[in-house]
Amino acid sequence: MRIILKEYLASLKERDELDKLVLPNLLSSMGMKVIETPMIGVRQYGVDLAAVGQLGEDNIPHLYLFCVKAGDVDRNVWGDGIQSVRSELDEILDVYLPNHVASEHKKLPVKICLCCGGELAQNVNQNWSGFTNKHENEYLKFELWNGETLAVYMEKTLLARELLSGTARSKFQKALAMVNEPESCYQYTFELLNHVLPSNIENYKDRLFNLRQAFICLHAICAWAIEEKSLDAVYRISELGLLFCWDVIRELVAGTNPTKEHEKFDAIWNQYLTLYILNFEFYFRKVNPYVDRLHILSISVKSKEPVDVNLALFELLGRMAIKGIWTNFLGNINKDQNPELSKKFHTDTTKMLDNIGDLIINNPTLNSPFKDDQMIEIALVMYLACQTNSVKRFQPWIYNLAENITIALVNNSKYPICNSDYIDLLAHPLNKDSEHYREQACAGSILYPYLFYWLPCCFTKDEIDIFLKTLEEKIPNCTHQVWFPNEETDQKIWRGETYHGIALPELSPSLGYEEFMAKLNEATKHCRAIDNISAVKRKIIPLFFSACRHYRMPITPSLWV
Repeated sequence: MRIILKEYLASLKERDELDKLVLPNLLSSMGMKVIETPMIGVRQYGVDLAAVGQLGEDNIPHLYLFCVKAGDVDRNVWGDGIQSVRSELDEILDVYLPNHVASEHKKLPVKICLCCGGELAQNVNQNWSGFTNKHENEYLKFELWNGETLAVYMEKTLLARELLSGTARSKFQKALAMVNEPESCYQYTFELLNHVLPSNIENYKDRLFNLRQAFICLHAICAWAIEEKSLDAVYRISELGLLFCWDVIRELVAGTNPTKEHEKFDAIWNQYLTLYILNFEFYFRKVNPYVDRLHILSISVKSKEPVDVNLALFELLGRMAIKGIWTNFLGNINKDQNPELSKKFHTDTTKMLDNIGDLIINNPTLNSPFKDDQMIEIALVMYLACQTNSVKRFQPWIYNLAENITIALVNNSKYPICNSDYIDLLAHPLNKDSEHYREQACAGSILYPYLFYWLPCCFTKDEIDIFLKTLEEKIPNCTHQVWFPNEETDQKIWRGETYHGIALPELSPSLGYEEFMAKLNEATKHCRAIDNISAVKRKIIPLFFSACRHYRMPITPSLWV
């Protein structure tokens, strides 16, 4: 385990990973109070992290000041430029200690710790020894926290054998071993999170500790997957971790008067969200250069089967839409507190809208859904379009979707089916001329009511009539329906349980648009369990969308616009 941890720590970046995501959790779990963390754009005078506490044989609390560096510390890192170790240690001694220590900590003895994920290179050992010997005194000591030191502390606290034992330890190691196999890695990570973050943790301290423990495991798996360029695994497990984290804290963060406990849980939630957003970037950095090139992403699926291309491209479309929804949300909530950050998020949203538009134009399979539940991806794109006043931009796409589905039904070709089984999708249509087969393949639909909702924006009356006539002739017994959450949804959706909610049938487009909308509006008015979903109460709508997309739950009409 220690070898695994050392390799993981050595791979971490200084900014946002070692100093923001890993070290604060480790120090808190060791019983220390973190009093200062890195802030972008704020001069730190050599101190990346500050904490108060006592470790090992210390009988009295110390003020710990951490100078954090990624990887190994060699001659260049030691003495090259204003970001060098030597320069930052001088700033701690000359500026931070005399001027920036809070009054309640001024009388504490100080330990200045050089913290690195790797090792102190042999060619700077003498520099480190000379510097520390020169400045150490009765109240000021220096410590080297290298990868070995951090791994030992992590093994003793967050990942101790008595804490991460048996099943969880096995699942963690298997997830690490299978990072090149995204499906297996995801399954082992799911089982690991289920074990470390059970839904019945009652004690506040236990919840917080388990969340930190799970985060370190999750971050380690992500780091290894990134190193192996298994970016699909990175994306899926970081999203999975976000959903599990929310399930553990959702009851604790819904209040309007936050306590210190709430603030701690908000802090760990922000770490899971930060990891998710960072892994967004890793994933899309590989995809973005190719979205505006005709067929390139379709070809990159490396399959001759149209089903493989269709499934992969719709999956990518959904992830892009979720990213745009998140960045738009983060831009809005930071508008007053951090205008510069808000502007960056809104710029990212605009770029993502452009990327989605290019993806649809350059990959024609996105105009022809093969599965009924691909309504989820379509609805996410249109929600993002509504939030950004970009609906007109995607109306031609809705037009093409409805037209291509109509043609597929008429020709008995690849029309959408309600079965998501891969073998069935490959064989579809199994019997082109069999009405019985078509009736089974289209027994129910969430896609057609959603498309019908949008058709007046892009179809003429005659075109709508053709669409309705085709549905009546080809799939007359299809149950057109929509899904609403119920009282059980908030307890079940975050961990992937799918037997919850309310299905509203009898929403056939054949009712006509006015009666269809009247029924839909009436149902939306009365099915208000959505208001009690914890993420919705906290106005974190993108989180609920992430859960729906991740676990393949329909997008409820309450959030269509």
